[in-house]
Amino acid sequence: MQTITVSRNDDIYEAFADIAQTPNGTLVCTYRESICHSARPWSKVIVRRSFDRGLSWGPRQVVVERTREESEAGKGRLNCSRITACADGTLLLIVDLLWRDTFAEYLEPNMCSNLLFRSTDSGATWQGPEETGISEGIVPSIKELSDGRLIVGVTEQWPGEKGEEDFIETQTVYLSEDKGNNWEGPFKIPDPEGPKINEGPWRLNEGDFVELDDGALVCYIREDGERVCGWKSLSRDGGRTWSRPQRTQMMHCLGRPSAGRLRSGEIAVTYRVACGLSTSLGLYVETPAEALKGFAGAMASETQEDYRADAEARFAFLDNDRSVSPDSGYSGWVQLDDGDLYVVNYVTDDAPRAFIRGYRVGREDWYLYPEGAIDYSPPFDREGKYYESAQEMARKQQAVADARDPKKRVATQK
Repeated sequence: MQTITVSRNDDIYEAFADIAQTPNGTLVCTYRESICHSARPWSKVIVRRSFDRGLSWGPRQVVVERTREESEAGKGRLNCSRITACADGTLLLIVDLLWRDTFAEYLEPNMCSNLLFRSTDSGATWQGPEETGISEGIVPSIKELSDGRLIVGVTEQWPGEKGEEDFIETQTVYLSEDKGNNWEGPFKIPDPEGPKINEGPWRLNEGDFVELDDGALVCYIREDGERVCGWKSLSRDGGRTWSRPQRTQMMHCLGRPSAGRLRSGEIAVTYRVACGLSTSLGLYVETPAEALKGFAGAMASETQEDYRADAEARFAFLDNDRSVSPDSGYSGWVQLDDGDLYVVNYVTDDAPRAFIRGYRVGREDWYLYPEGAIDYSPPFDREGKYYESAQEMARKQQAVADARDPKKRVATQK
């Protein structure tokens, strides 16, 4: 794995990174500048571009900003930008503009605006902002689906029975059939069934989407109430109704998942792994079959066995924030034409303030097996031929990978 500094200015807090790749190979990274984790006293949404597959990055471009004077005058603060590349090459950048100042005010109606920007020249220039009308949800995600529709996920926050003390978070979804000019929603993802392991409400938030080959949508979701794992919810009607969430094996998912599909069809998710006081960057990869496990009607055998025992999934740590005040793990990624992943992340580590770090990740960095399948060969063979058996498995999978057309895109491929 190769580590690259995308942007670092020790006088500025650079955070909440995401990345997209245009058809001509240009990489476009977006992040937010301020002086601290929250958007204070001023805030700017930045893009940088790379023309050499992320080895070097061009000058910062300000897409939108709020000065100290504008924020103090009630014109809002910019929070968390996301970016996606559409099939026609258009780049879409969305950011939530917070109108309130205190957390108690965050729990009031119409506390933000989600603004949309567009670029048709690989991020060189941007048009916008466009008002989406999405005013109840923060930390947006955005994807283009295979039928051309756009999907956005946001997090609603509301007072609980005790107000701020037991506030509620809900994952909601918005859809557009006309390239973002009009939006339908919110379509709510329900809370999980059954009790939590602790008291208090469920807090599903910051979800991101993948589309499977049959059009089914899976939303991978952070959860801050129980704080044990990430969750997933399934939609079979294009995002309008969603199943009760199921647990994933994304341990301690307490930071925005960034989900998409690899050219092999596998699903990859980068996210913040929060354990104790640490914040780390994790990579979770699973097969589409694994993504559907646990949902009623999705498996050939509806047994009550623990499907996690033979999960078609792998996990790796990509980075760990060593700072005394760690803050990292909001990330984005794309897959380069040679199959490597290029991941962007914000991290404090050895800097006085957060900065943007890039990672070039080969499959061999997390799995020594050809792409397209996640198999398991236990170290046991009555004839002592475990090694030969594992090699034969790899040869068969390599033949499958070699027969695949790498230029044929799958849904929500990044």
